[in-house]
Amino acid sequence: EDDDALPVADNCALMFLNEGTLLHNLDKRFMKDEIYTYTANILLAINPYHSLDVYTPDLVAAYQGKSLGVMPPHVYAIADKAYRDMRNLGLSQGIVVSGESGAGKTESTKHVLRYLTDSYGGGGA
Repeated sequence: EDDDALPVADNCALMFLNEGTLLHNLDKRFMKDEIYTYTANILLAINPYHSLDVYTPDLVAAYQGKSLGVMPPHVYAIADKAYRDMRNLGLSQGIVVSGESGAGKTESTKHVLRYLTDSYGGGGA
């Protein structure tokens, strides 16, 4: 990939998709504090090891009911798709959160659960 090329939100948009171009794209996004990147309907997340303002109530509302790819990559988009597919298709859904120690699995899972409870639990929509 051209080193001057802008990073893409979905690795599938890279002209050449291989380990090198994927990692290069992730690095360029990470340097801009864009910690989430899609590869089709898979969300890749990189732990920034510092706080980012990417988990606000306004963002929760912005992702509700949106298809993947309409909004920038985010754990909220994955949570919303799983919930909507469960409701619309009547099929159980699962979200796999994997990674090495310290990668942010627990935090990502907390954000998924908070999104679902704030959006669709109890007093939600």
